[in-house]
Amino acid sequence: MAQIDVVTAEVLRNAVVVAAEEMSSTLVRTAHNPLLYDVQDFGLGIISPEGECWADAPGMTAFVGVLSHTVLSGIAVHGLENMRDGDLFIANDPYTTGNHISDVSIYMPIFHEGRLVAFAAVTAHWADIGGKTPGGWCPDSVDVYQEGICFSHEKLIDGGGPVGALWSIIRNNTRCPDVVLGDLNAQIAACRQGALRLTALCAKYGLDQLHAAMRLAIQRAEDDARRQISALPDGVYTVSQRMDEDGVARGDPFDVVLTLTIAGDGIHASFEGTSEVRAGPVNCPEHAARSLVRAAIKGVLSPTEPANEGDFKALSFDIAPNLVVSPQRPAPVDSYGYMCIAVWELTMRALAMVVPDKAVAGGGQLCMPTLSRVDPRLGMPFVLADPLDVGNGARPNVDAPTMAIPTMGDVPNMPVEVIEMRYPVRVERFGLRPESIGHGRFLGGAGVRRDYRLLEPGIMVYTAFENVGDPLGRGRDGGLDGAPPVVVVNPDTDREVVMKSRAGIGPFEPGEVISMRSGGGGGWGAPADRDPAQVARDVRNGLLSEADARSIYGVVAEPA
Repeated sequence: MAQIDVVTAEVLRNAVVVAAEEMSSTLVRTAHNPLLYDVQDFGLGIISPEGECWADAPGMTAFVGVLSHTVLSGIAVHGLENMRDGDLFIANDPYTTGNHISDVSIYMPIFHEGRLVAFAAVTAHWADIGGKTPGGWCPDSVDVYQEGICFSHEKLIDGGGPVGALWSIIRNNTRCPDVVLGDLNAQIAACRQGALRLTALCAKYGLDQLHAAMRLAIQRAEDDARRQISALPDGVYTVSQRMDEDGVARGDPFDVVLTLTIAGDGIHASFEGTSEVRAGPVNCPEHAARSLVRAAIKGVLSPTEPANEGDFKALSFDIAPNLVVSPQRPAPVDSYGYMCIAVWELTMRALAMVVPDKAVAGGGQLCMPTLSRVDPRLGMPFVLADPLDVGNGARPNVDAPTMAIPTMGDVPNMPVEVIEMRYPVRVERFGLRPESIGHGRFLGGAGVRRDYRLLEPGIMVYTAFENVGDPLGRGRDGGLDGAPPVVVVNPDTDREVVMKSRAGIGPFEPGEVISMRSGGGGGWGAPADRDPAQVARDVRNGLLSEADARSIYGVVAEPA
């Protein structure tokens, strides 16, 4: 085994992180869909020949955590000995990638002088993947076969040459093939950028030195994680969340239960008590559930250090098959994102009992419309998925941020100008939703409101929202809960409809309005303990009404 000095190891570790970041920049600059180049609905990284994460880059948290398993699954299918320079593989099978079928992974082996260096891997949400619902996020699929094309680690490029039949299948089975193929080529470009950077490192330092540096980086990350866990009090911490419904069995709630057991230098996660797999598409593939627990713990223990596989070696899991967090084929999974966010929030809720100074109160659940038109006789076909930012949970010493979705990492909102330029939609209102704030000594973040006026005929809208009955944005230590998401059709008219659950609705007539309103974060601490001067500023800033200042905080304040 090659030996390496600490300085060289640190140089190489950071160089691999930068390689992943350059992959991200390449994808953003070459993608065709604003869901990628603006919202950054992707995850990417460098994976070792053993299937361990060397480095990732800012993007969708849930994606990055399952890239290692995706590559390992591909290795199991093909064998390392059958992979060669110039090959590139594609996979979106939920049961081997951990994602829903719209999130397509590609990965390529990187070689230097005939030896395998690592894999470059990218997962990105495609604009469409076929299936019964344009753009994915089907609200009521009953099996995975309804959800779109399923790739199971096929070769997309074989020895440098494209596998034409597979490319033809993609083009002829997606509703916006030019966008889809453009994004696929952007993913390939990102992988090639990663390969370029790693082979340059091998040429300068040698492959053995690179591998030695990353083994050391992973070991140091594991040692640090175990030190931090050892400092936590041993104990068993159980939390639960009730979900509204699965989209098929309407009005039939179900439960997710998470138990974290801290013992010595390890944390064990169990989902015992969680409801069995559901008939509708809210089921969350097991590797996604694992990924979100791991990411939340990493976010509390060492949020500023770049992640690698070592951060997670002290974590173990007990997940029985056929739970809502461990579905088996062909259970539907297309709306798995609600469960991803719930698992993240449950992990944070459990950690708040252990390290309250580092944890946060509950944050808002996903709220997103997918607007689409398929029939070209009615106008240009398009698919627009627009995940809204939410209110985050307050901390024990500061108000919460707004305009972020925790499980989705550094995902920004889609600019109004891009929406109006590319799609037959006018955004007539986009702003904070103060009534969603969870009040307390420190405020939860506000959700947002976005009103879309549909300008042309034939447009369908598929709404995505959850946890209306039992909001995720729970307050902490006396703080109040944030309000859940809500969707209103044609607000403030005699045709107003307040939606109680997600559905596909339409087609709409030109001029109709869909108002999406995301949930708020929970407050921390009792409202009576909030500084009256800050309450007055909240009123002046439009975050609080005069009536609420009096009734919730006992403060008389006037707006600016």
